[in-house]
Amino acid sequence: MRSVPALAVALCAAAACALAVAAPVTPAAPKSNPAKTPRTAALKPPLDFTGVWVLDEKESRNVSPPMHDAVLNVRQTGNEIWISPMDPSKSHLMAEEIVVDGRPYEKTLGNKGKGVLTADWGKDRASLWLEVTAGPPEDPRQTVQRSVWKLSADRRTWVRQSVSIQGGRTQDATLVFRRRVAVPTPAR
Repeated sequence: MRSVPALAVALCAAAACALAVAAPVTPAAPKSNPAKTPRTAALKPPLDFTGVWVLDEKESRNVSPPMHDAVLNVRQTGNEIWISPMDPSKSHLMAEEIVVDGRPYEKTLGNKGKGVLTADWGKDRASLWLEVTAGPPEDPRQTVQRSVWKLSADRRTWVRQSVSIQGGRTQDATLVFRRRVAVPTPAR
């Protein structure tokens, strides 16, 4: 078992950043073990994060070093969200998959270990709530991170607010992303 500070770093990188620090990889589909595989809820999701998002560092707070200059590609199908860096060769971020169904499931936190992720749409149906817990079996909530993701009314700004709690200490972060608008190709 690794140390709690190392786990906290992995937890922060994975949940607050939504991407873990590691070599870039393509996310695999969840394995077919029904005891550990999350199921996607049948309701249509209230938000769709699909798009290319550029981190606005001037509007963000407590940006972790791996997130500097981040440009993320988000693809969402129903309640499954895949997040990956636009240029994996220039990034220390790896792809991430999130299943939003309100059920906790075990998840790898980068190359640092495992935790339990629960993701669900907010009761207001205008936000996504995530909670990642990580710790030893005798205290699985030793490290907790809660995040709320929201889209602006025009769907051009994505705000991710996170609070990490470890050993009575808290740290918060706010990441503000701007949707990259596709430039139309001139007709020939």
